[in-house]
Amino acid sequence: MYFNLLKLRTMQRTIGCVLLIVLTTFYFSFSSYASPGAHGPNGEHLDTQREQGKSSYPKFESVTEFFELVGELIEHQLVIYLHDFKTNVPVSDASIELEVGNLSANAHYSEQLNAYILTSETMLTLLSQVGSHEIMLTVLTESSGDLLTANLEIIAKPLSDLSHGDGHHHKFRWWIVVVCILVFVGGLLFGRQTKGAKA
Repeated sequence: MYFNLLKLRTMQRTIGCVLLIVLTTFYFSFSSYASPGAHGPNGEHLDTQREQGKSSYPKFESVTEFFELVGELIEHQLVIYLHDFKTNVPVSDASIELEVGNLSANAHYSEQLNAYILTSETMLTLLSQVGSHEIMLTVLTESSGDLLTANLEIIAKPLSDLSHGDGHHHKFRWWIVVVCILVFVGGLLFGRQTKGAKA
């Protein structure tokens, strides 16, 4: 009788340790999968100008003797950074008109981003299409004006990138299955040991 109780307690401790290790591993795996933190979809910091230059969003650039311009297509908006070429100081009092083919749209200045924002759905849909887009930008300020040209290249994503997210979901579902099986087996063994001890 004493031997059975000792064996039962040993089995209980073993099963408890195994389940604790498995559940702890599962918890940290789920946390790392589901918590991107303060980073964007590709892991970049979108709130710092230093990291904006390293982001993977489509971009175009144009430079003249008056202005230096950088455009970035970010999700549902086009962000345009405009600087004075000689002083490299941001220009905040300009009007910017974009022309792509027969389509035109204006960008408005955002003090929060310190940049110009274009939100025209028609223009954004056109610029998001795969291929090369020639952009004409008319920039006017109180003291000067200029016409800039740029090319925006949109590259089709490889099929491996499109299916990358699905692979993560399948892996996460397999984790659930493994944990459920281990919990079931542990409970089954524990139940048998309990019945044997009572008998």
